[in-house]
Amino acid sequence: MRTCGYLTLLFFFGSSAKAGVVIDIDYTGPTQYQSAFTNAANTWESLLLGYQDGVVQIPSSGSSYNVGQTVSTIFVTANLAVNDGVGGILGSAGPTAVARDQSGFWLATDSTMTFDSDDIDVLFNNGSLDSLILHELGHSLGFGTVWALNGVTNLTGDEFIGAEATAIWQSEFGQTGTPDIETEGGPGTAGGHWNENLDGSGLTGITDSLGRDMRDELMTGWLNPNSFISELTLASFRDIGFTTASATAVPEPGTGGVLVAGLVAAMGWRRRRSQAVT
Repeated sequence: MRTCGYLTLLFFFGSSAKAGVVIDIDYTGPTQYQSAFTNAANTWESLLLGYQDGVVQIPSSGSSYNVGQTVSTIFVTANLAVNDGVGGILGSAGPTAVARDQSGFWLATDSTMTFDSDDIDVLFNNGSLDSLILHELGHSLGFGTVWALNGVTNLTGDEFIGAEATAIWQSEFGQTGTPDIETEGGPGTAGGHWNENLDGSGLTGITDSLGRDMRDELMTGWLNPNSFISELTLASFRDIGFTTASATAVPEPGTGGVLVAGLVAAMGWRRRRSQAVT
């Protein structure tokens, strides 16, 4: 996921949510892939419980919401298209419209996801398509794509400075300072993901309380096996206006195991391009 360009079980946090999150995916493509989109929507809906405010004050052009309405559904279009052949960039996603709520959060209201038609059948067959779509849907919801609008990155764009994520970075991952943002991989990978080694090679040495390395976090820039959604990612969503559940009881679907690991090692697949709103 690269290229900037688009405007491109459970413990509850913040129970004052004004609206639940519904993800409406309009997918146009072969039906055998439909379940992966449904699974991704269900997973994020189980983790993002609502908005801290959600009442629209300023909608952007093209938003599905008007002033005074409450954001409750995020409308996402999804399609397949030829991109760069087999391997390389697998998908891209980001908001096409946003709205500022009365608390000052900029929320994605309408988004798009595009997947490379040359890759999708391979990903489907090796079991990693669910992970890819879950990742891209995260960008569609605002991860890495509305950070600048919400003022949660530092001036150089290599640190996430939101208070919720910083607290988890220090308590759950045992780190000091603020969470590291990816700086390599080119536009759309850099600046829109958690940091890992270039091409996803090798462990980072930064692990959560369960011993899981940041290399395998879902919202890093390269496709790795054994993906997981961390408390850090959910905390970052709280920093941009959501209320969330805990990630611990929601397993990551379809990671593809050894076969995916072999493909990554051989091809260095970059699963993602985030399309940031600026």
